[in-house]
Amino acid sequence: MDTITFEIKSPLRLKLGWVDFPDLCSSKKWVQKGIDILKQRLPRVLRYLSREHILSHLQDYHILLKTEKEINEEKTRSIFTLWLKKEKARRLLFVIIETLLLPFTPILALLPGPNVFFYVPALLLYYHYKSYRALTRLDTAHLSIGVIHT
Repeated sequence: MDTITFEIKSPLRLKLGWVDFPDLCSSKKWVQKGIDILKQRLPRVLRYLSREHILSHLQDYHILLKTEKEINEEKTRSIFTLWLKKEKARRLLFVIIETLLLPFTPILALLPGPNVFFYVPALLLYYHYKSYRALTRLDTAHLSIGVIHT
């Protein structure tokens, strides 16, 4: 079981930072080749897609929450639960926007070159929808959560 580490930056604003998480990988050779190209040329995109993948498979990870202040474990769990609800609402908004945007992208296919105007929104729609579905089904009481006080 891999470990993900979040740092609670602002409990009042529900702001958590991703500190440590595994990169996206695939068992398929051709997909892994594309991931390696992303790692070389667009590492920020790879980090974003890795985070979306982790959100869609959150129950498979051990979660560590780092807090600077002495906040008890119950309060830390409730902050994390509220953050997940906020992320679920954001993913729903992203899915709605991308679903509305996607039908207009085939018009741009007339431009020469690869159709990145369709591929990028379609890829983001896929990852956002997948993480939204997983977050709606997620039961935070069954997550493996540990708290680290720094």
